[in-house]
Amino acid sequence: MEKKWWNDRKIEWYERASLFSDFHYLLSKEIESLIDKDETILEFGAGLGYVSEILSKDGYNVSSYDIDEKVVERARKRSGLDIFHTSDYRELDISGDIVLTIFFGRLWSDDNLSSLLSRAKKGLISIHSLHTGQNDAIKGRETPGLDESLSFLREKGYVANGKEITIPFPQPLLSMEEAELFIDESYPGKDISLYLPYVKKTGDKSYPYMLSNQKRMVILSIKK
Repeated sequence: MEKKWWNDRKIEWYERASLFSDFHYLLSKEIESLIDKDETILEFGAGLGYVSEILSKDGYNVSSYDIDEKVVERARKRSGLDIFHTSDYRELDISGDIVLTIFFGRLWSDDNLSSLLSRAKKGLISIHSLHTGQNDAIKGRETPGLDESLSFLREKGYVANGKEITIPFPQPLLSMEEAELFIDESYPGKDISLYLPYVKKTGDKSYPYMLSNQKRMVILSIKK
C-alpha cells in the first residue's frame, strides 16, 4: 500500500503555517490570471484544499479531489464548502475545462501528463516545486526548471507557457525541539543541522520560532 503523505503532525503544521502566511492567496492570484470565470476547474491532489477554497470563494467553478479522506474532511470543515471529494482522479470518469495540479502529478514520469490532460477539455495548469531548502542554500530537488519543462512539453507537441516564481511560506514553531522534528519529517534523509540556521526567534509568545521557507516553483499553462 502506498504510504500516505499526510499525518496529524503534518496537517497541524500546514494549517498553522497557512494562518501565518498569505502564500495560498498569492498563489491563487497567479492561477486566476490563467483561468476564466466561465471555465470549470478540477483540482487533483488538492490536499487541504486552500487554493480550491480561495478560487471557489472568488467565484470560480472548482471541484477538488484528493485520495486522503482525512485532509478532505478537514478542508470541508474549514471552508464550509461542498467542493471537496475523496477520490483518486485516475478512477473517475470526469472532465473539466481546466485541470489544476499543485505539487502533484509529476508530468515527466509514468505518462502522468497524458493521464491528467485526458480529464481536461482545454488544458492543464501544473505547478511543481524547485527546492527542498531555504533560499536555495541547500541542494534543491531534482525537478525540471522552466526552460527544461517547456522544452519537454513542446517536444511532445503541446502549446505551453509558464514562469518561475518564489512565494514565502514560513513555518511557525513552538520550540527548537519542534523545529528539529519538523525538519526531520519535511526533509527526510537530510542533515538537520543544515536547516537549523534558518530557524529564527520571533518574539511571539504563541510561536517563538519560525523556519523561513522560500517556495520556488514553476507554473505551467498547457493547452490541449
